Amino acid sequence: MRQKILQVITLSDWGGAQRVVFDIADSLDKEKFEVEVACSPKGLLVEKLRARNIKVYEIKNLVRRISAIEDTKAFFALKKIIKKEKYDIVHCHSAKAGFLGRMAAKLAGVKKIYYTVHSWSFYNKGEFGFMEKVFIAMEKIGSVGVSKIICVSGRVMADGIRKKIANHKKFLLIRNGIDFNVENKRDEIRASYGIKPKDIVLGMTARLAYPKDPMLFLRLAKEILKISPNAKFVLVGDGPIKGECQNFVKNQKLEEKVLLLGEKSPLEARELFFVFDIFVLLSNFEGMPITVLEAMFAGLPVVASIVGGIPEMIEKEKGGFLVRNNYFGEIKEQIEYLIKNPQIRKQMGEYNLQKAKASFTLQRMVSQYENLYNE
Repeated sequence: MRQKILQVITLSDWGGAQRVVFDIADSLDKEKFEVEVACSPKGLLVEKLRARNIKVYEIKNLVRRISAIEDTKAFFALKKIIKKEKYDIVHCHSAKAGFLGRMAAKLAGVKKIYYTVHSWSFYNKGEFGFMEKVFIAMEKIGSVGVSKIICVSGRVMADGIRKKIANHKKFLLIRNGIDFNVENKRDEIRASYGIKPKDIVLGMTARLAYPKDPMLFLRLAKEILKISPNAKFVLVGDGPIKGECQNFVKNQKLEEKVLLLGEKSPLEARELFFVFDIFVLLSNFEGMPITVLEAMFAGLPVVASIVGGIPEMIEKEKGGFLVRNNYFGEIKEQIEYLIKNPQIRKQMGEYNLQKAKASFTLQRMVSQYENLYNE
């Protein structure tokens, strides 16, 4: 008899956590598991799930912002679905859905409740630092009666234990994994954007919002281009500070050297990794970013912040450089070093590719979730 599973996540926009939800729902053994998903309406996640004939419940009140009215409505909507469908397992993702989904599942009498932490809510000190104690308290309340708390990186797990979110025995580490089956169209795509064969392309793919700090990437571009005229910078993504990014590029007259490509489809975004020569991600906080995995599978050296699980992915001076965002000059020097040394870029990229194939495959991740569900 198949186990019936509900995956719950807040937003249906296509991001790292949404990719994990999709991959779990799509890749689990269909003879053993029947998977359905609940999330906010109309996003790419909904579209992709339905294209794979996976049932989706669109919860219109499930929103990212904190709202007593909307959150209460979302909670009762989830509870109603869970009680009606009699799920064997409810598996929650992201902070908002993680709390509401776990509480609804407990009150509906579900025996096996799981929560994957892609990034702790209390990491976001820039936007919600004043709410840190509240977020920690909510994580503790939500963890009562939960079967397992799955963390996507060792750092995320260590922080949860350190904050005493739950007993350490309740935590489980399952790192993200992906299937990077993408055709290399490097020359074709570079030509379509006017990128010359000798140009060194530094790419960043991320949501244009505070956590990812795209403005730091653009400020670096301005300074590096003064001494590396053959460099080009490509920023892929959309978000609330898109206008700020556009104004900076325009005001600094960087339009010919800095390409803001906006939001791309999942396939187009992955194809662009083969256009890059160096991948850069200067986040203020992370769990275990999928974009770094994509860069590794594309055979790229990576320059990234020392946050979350990134040091578990990128080995310093073997797969790239790990940096602190407040050390602007140091980041600039390391990027300039990679621009000037193509052989080092190649060695680091090959190292990352082999590590990704050994440790971060989709098959490995899904197998670990299947083992968890079968406990």
